[in-house]
Amino acid sequence: MGRLMLPLLLVVAIIVSALWAAEYGYGPIVIAKEHEYKVVVGVTGPRASITEPGLAEVIVFPFVDEVLTFDRRLRYLNAEPHEMMIANDERIIIDYYAIWRIVDPLEFRRQFPSGEAQAEQRILEDVKSLAGSKIAALDLSQLLARSEALATLAEESTARLEDTGVEVVDIRLNRTELPPNALESAYAQMREQRRALAREHRAQGDRMAREMRAGAERNARTTLATARAESERLRGEGDAEATRIFAAAHSRDPEFYTFVRSLEAYRKSLGDGTTMILSPDHPFLRNLEPELDVRKLPPVSSGR
Repeated sequence: MGRLMLPLLLVVAIIVSALWAAEYGYGPIVIAKEHEYKVVVGVTGPRASITEPGLAEVIVFPFVDEVLTFDRRLRYLNAEPHEMMIANDERIIIDYYAIWRIVDPLEFRRQFPSGEAQAEQRILEDVKSLAGSKIAALDLSQLLARSEALATLAEESTARLEDTGVEVVDIRLNRTELPPNALESAYAQMREQRRALAREHRAQGDRMAREMRAGAERNARTTLATARAESERLRGEGDAEATRIFAAAHSRDPEFYTFVRSLEAYRKSLGDGTTMILSPDHPFLRNLEPELDVRKLPPVSSGR
């Protein structure tokens, strides 16, 4: 039994040693975690890459010099702010960042033998050149609105870095500022733009007010003209009806009608303090007796 245990323990120790060595980049067995790439480097240079997590399909690489580990997760790369010229000869300070990752570890190792610092320097140079050419063609308003021209920066940058094993996922402007010496002129321009907009709004308001007043006056004139026409029509109808009534009353009893009309004329003409000198046989006095006091006459309806 003891003779069998010794070889078994020896085999287990060899396997454990190999796995431990693989975990730290030594030995012939390579293990990759889910967030890692592994690049096997031999005496002649990079030989193979392992992009899937696990035991690398139990492939044994003889004569392995080292095993390099690269992170497959997204990386954040912040560029230093720099001043540049944009459209309309305006100077502006641009600050941007890039999100990138390794997609081909073997090619990445060949292109950047010094490591990720060398890769980040290359990414910054390409992104700065590409972003600079795009931004220089925009004016300040387009830049502040994040023009659609900037939406393709990541795709174009990835195309430039295609042979390096790097993918640029996103490029965003982080800060857009004017240089200190241009701030005052920019503020003055903004104030003038606001004043121009205010003048335009006031002019529109004045025009709308004039249109509303003109419309109201036109409606008022139309309404008054309609009311006057209606009042004249009603007055004419009333006068016609009064004339008809007077004519009907006169035709029924002309003498009494004449008498009532004479009394109405007396009442309107002979009041307090009225002096009238007429001949006794004047037609105006034909219905008055000498002893009749007009002021004591009973009120009589005029028929209106």
